[in-house]
Amino acid sequence: MTRIAFFAAAVAAVVGLAAPAHAEKVRIGYWSSGVSLGFGAVLESGKFMEKEGLEVEYVKFPDVNAPTKAMAAGAIDFAIGAAAGGSLSVAADGLPMSIMLATQVAELDFVVPEDSPIKTIEELKGKKIGTSPSGSATAAITAAILEKNYGMKADDYQSVPGNDPRLAQFLAQKDIDAAALRTVTQALVKDMKLRKLASFRDEWKKITGQDAPPVLGVGLVRNDWLKANPDGAAKVVAGMRKAYEFGKADKAAVAKALMEAANMKQDDATNYAALWDGIYTVSMEPADVASLKSEFEVFKSVGAVKGTLPDSALVTGPYEASKAIK
Repeated sequence: MTRIAFFAAAVAAVVGLAAPAHAEKVRIGYWSSGVSLGFGAVLESGKFMEKEGLEVEYVKFPDVNAPTKAMAAGAIDFAIGAAAGGSLSVAADGLPMSIMLATQVAELDFVVPEDSPIKTIEELKGKKIGTSPSGSATAAITAAILEKNYGMKADDYQSVPGNDPRLAQFLAQKDIDAAALRTVTQALVKDMKLRKLASFRDEWKKITGQDAPPVLGVGLVRNDWLKANPDGAAKVVAGMRKAYEFGKADKAAVAKALMEAANMKQDDATNYAALWDGIYTVSMEPADVASLKSEFEVFKSVGAVKGTLPDSALVTGPYEASKAIK
């Protein structure tokens, strides 16, 4: 080899070593009209995934169950707040997806119009109750609370599905008697005169004997992507954790992201941002795994899910690995 050829080869080797690693690609989906909106808006505006070295594509869906369906079709790799009920169901059915985070908790209340004659949950028997569509965690939790705590089977009341804004509209029009509404939604429709009958947190505690609220949304991952990108999965969790901490510390920035992403009025965005700490979480500690397993058994007891939830469906590796990412 000539000196020139040797020098060229050496330079090429050094350049090759210095070249940056190819960014791992991830397609992230979320429900843009539900409670996932706030977290998704902050993730995107703050570029938290990109800061972890990921090449990310965000895919927004208008329906609560759409991210899970999209993942089953291979259209996305990770969902930031897939419905817990649907996610537990597909995991039990053996579909190639896993739950790697608890991301949203069920901060909801059973509410009625202030002038309603209904004073207690027991009086909802035979009434129209608004809740999220079938397959959502909210629908499953509602069914579990009504059956376990009040002996009401599915045919003892009429379940009316819809997203939260639609359910609030139904309440205002007196098309339904009561609704299970998120605290975020109640803050956004504060001009409506609503009266709380009971909270999901208190009612769930009666069922489980535990103080923690039920998990409403989870970080669902496509198994093929997880297997091919274990480091990328840890980076996704790190991005989620950092976005969560950012939202806890800077409510004004959360409100700004909501105003830009959803054309939300400042007062509404501020009220939404104030609830950040109570509606979101980014965790997969042993207690979260135990809570999800308990939730599956409760859902199964009321027919919302079937089968057996395998331990392999709840993966903790990415969460644990993310703790080393600063």
